[in-house]
Amino acid sequence: GLSLSTEPGLAAYIPLAHDGPDSPKQLDLATVLERLRPWLENPLALKLGQHIKYDRHVLANHGIEIRGYAHDTLLQSYVLEVHKPHGLESLALRHLGLQGLSYEDLCGKGASQIAFSQVDVERAARYACEDVDYTLRVHRILWPRLQEVARLGDIYQLEMESSETLYRMERHGVLIDAHVLAQQSHEL
Repeated sequence: GLSLSTEPGLAAYIPLAHDGPDSPKQLDLATVLERLRPWLENPLALKLGQHIKYDRHVLANHGIEIRGYAHDTLLQSYVLEVHKPHGLESLALRHLGLQGLSYEDLCGKGASQIAFSQVDVERAARYACEDVDYTLRVHRILWPRLQEVARLGDIYQLEMESSETLYRMERHGVLIDAHVLAQQSHEL
């Protein structure tokens, strides 16, 4: 499914592929993605996320190339707090004093772990809405801190640009000139 938030405390979850035994009828995945495509692919419709590179890969697997990502709370945390964990659970606890459902709370772990698609839609919605709500709230705390110090803002911008490059490399691979690499290896 997809979860979205436009202001703290306000979030929505669109279940799309839950297939557990008690799953309700859901909107068609392809139809929803096509309806959202203009917004998702619009570079002027600015977006924020937590670990956006992951989300980009997921949606690219469905033929959607997200554009307009302006902020990534994982990278904001990395620039400000390189020595601390950058996962959303840690960020929410550290900056908001909130502890929501964890993925393991929903799906279990180890041999008894179930797929997210098997999770009860109501619990999945709570988890997904917490995720986007916490992301927005954390951003509203970290972004002003990055803006206070020009150098940190510059480093953050470099991290965002590097994330774009890494995404493209992960998505499409890299072409290596074996001859040049061998020459450089010899020189080193």
